[in-house]
Amino acid sequence: MRSEKIHKGKLEKQNTTIYNHTLHYRYRWKLPMIVIQVFIIFALLFLAEQYLQVTNQNIMQSFGYLVLLWLLQGFSFFLYCFISSLSMRWHIDAFLSPWGGWRTKLPLSISDYQQIEWMFFFFGNAVGLLVMAWWGLQHGFLILVLHITLSIPRLFTVLRVQKWKKERKGFVVKHEKQGIGLYSTFG
Repeated sequence: MRSEKIHKGKLEKQNTTIYNHTLHYRYRWKLPMIVIQVFIIFALLFLAEQYLQVTNQNIMQSFGYLVLLWLLQGFSFFLYCFISSLSMRWHIDAFLSPWGGWRTKLPLSISDYQQIEWMFFFFGNAVGLLVMAWWGLQHGFLILVLHITLSIPRLFTVLRVQKWKKERKGFVVKHEKQGIGLYSTFG
């Protein structure tokens, strides 16, 4: 009876597929880069105050748009996952990451990852332009400043993983805590 259990276990191991993931690139948005982003935001807000006659009250209200941008990110991510039949999840530990905690349960191909990020970027720009037309130049400009500045790490990673897209190996992008990782799979 004992030999049957061992034999049964060996058969199960032979029928399973094991993937070996090799890390090629890990991207995390760190403190110096966040400081640069904050500097860009404040410099553009200063320019808006000087040239667009934006008041301090409008600038303070513009920080409320951060919640709107986070919800916009979640909606566009949900929309892409729904269309692509991907399952999504959210993690509170990544709330302050450039990805806002929105991620998929499974690794994504490079093209799927790039499509999600481009959809978020263009959807956010469209909302900023719509706000500019509906509520006025000041509000639209402030939303666009925040959206484009906060999208810098996302756009950087989209362009960074482009060079691996041309190779024939199976590369996948996994959302990690506070960043992403680019892995190759061999199975």
